[in-house]
Amino acid sequence: MSYPELKALEGDISTCFRCSLCKMVPLPVFKSREFADICPINSHYMFHSYSASGLGYMALALSEGRIPADKALADIVFSCRTCGYCDMACNFIMESKRNEINMTLRETLVREGLAPDEYKKTVQNIKNTGNPAGLTNIKAGDWAYGLDLKKLPEQKASVLLYAGCLARYDKKAMLSARQMAKLLIYSGVDVGILGDDEKCCGLPAHWAGFKDDFKGMASVNADLFKKAGIETIVTVCGACLGTIKAKYPKYGVKTGIEVLHATELLERLIKSKKLKLRKPLNLKVTYHDPCYLGRQSEPFAEWKGEEKTVFGQMKYTVPPREINYGTKGVFDPPRTILKSIKGLTFNEMYRIREYSHCCGAGGGYAQAYEDMSLKAAKERIKEARHVGADFMITSCSHCKAQFEKANASMKSEAVNVLDIIDLAFQAADIN
Repeated sequence: MSYPELKALEGDISTCFRCSLCKMVPLPVFKSREFADICPINSHYMFHSYSASGLGYMALALSEGRIPADKALADIVFSCRTCGYCDMACNFIMESKRNEINMTLRETLVREGLAPDEYKKTVQNIKNTGNPAGLTNIKAGDWAYGLDLKKLPEQKASVLLYAGCLARYDKKAMLSARQMAKLLIYSGVDVGILGDDEKCCGLPAHWAGFKDDFKGMASVNADLFKKAGIETIVTVCGACLGTIKAKYPKYGVKTGIEVLHATELLERLIKSKKLKLRKPLNLKVTYHDPCYLGRQSEPFAEWKGEEKTVFGQMKYTVPPREINYGTKGVFDPPRTILKSIKGLTFNEMYRIREYSHCCGAGGGYAQAYEDMSLKAAKERIKEARHVGADFMITSCSHCKAQFEKANASMKSEAVNVLDIIDLAFQAADIN
């Protein structure tokens, strides 16, 4: 069996010299020995296969025909949370494509029929119902009931508020979407929604490695966005932002429309004084950078060129390939909002921005990986507590739901969790 997509990445795979940076925070940004591990799967399983380096060498072995594509391999590969940290760590010292290697290996195993059953069901649910939970009794636009928002494309608006799937069935995510809509209306933004026509951004299919299905979902959404006649898409959820802004173009789907996260637009409104956060909130908070709002939302830079080798092993590209350092994600706007709220005590955690620790919710849900996934969330909650925070603030519905799930078994160590939209809404003090 030949695997041409893996074959094309053999050069990148071979650059790994097992430095283990993909498992821990790089020393120049190291702040705490207790909170230095960063790869969720390696921290849990404590074995080299469960790391970007290990996954890369297994991909190489599969490409060269030295190991088979089987369930044993799939069990390791699909445990990865696809958080993308390994890219940032490896690019700290060399040019690499660690996350692309991981995803290509996953996509290869999907084509071999080795995806977990839960992943297959989630993708089929999106195709059948437009949402990963497969819900048919709740419509995509129910979250906006009574808000009198414009319905696109029948009506016209410059801004589309994209609520995301969790706003269908998670009451807290629904509340965040409603509060974001109220903040925009209050600030005079010309905003509309797709209502019941809104479909899943497709991220669960990307997480699962169903490349062709993801591209199809992205294309359907891109057509919907273009027909809406909008200038800007604003996502409530950080995961949706990274998907539409960075993953769609990477898989060849371009919208030609500005894509912002709610925090980016709120920052603009605060700076232009169209939104004032008047009410003091005396809370001790920290902020969690979601993977797909942060490092995974760096705009995709297409590269066409040639890879060359000198001295038998040193590789370089002509023209030079732009390196993704993860620094161009959405990091500052949430912090601007927090610093604009009077009364807040804001302390940063140790692993932040492009080196943020994953909450464990990404990568696709499978029962086999639940303990590992929740362990990642619990470690992050402990970190929040360690810096003196009573509230963990985040900008992603998936992260928020994951932390709340982990909180359930943490008793006195638990931390309050808030979406930053909810916090801004409280500070704006509007109805």
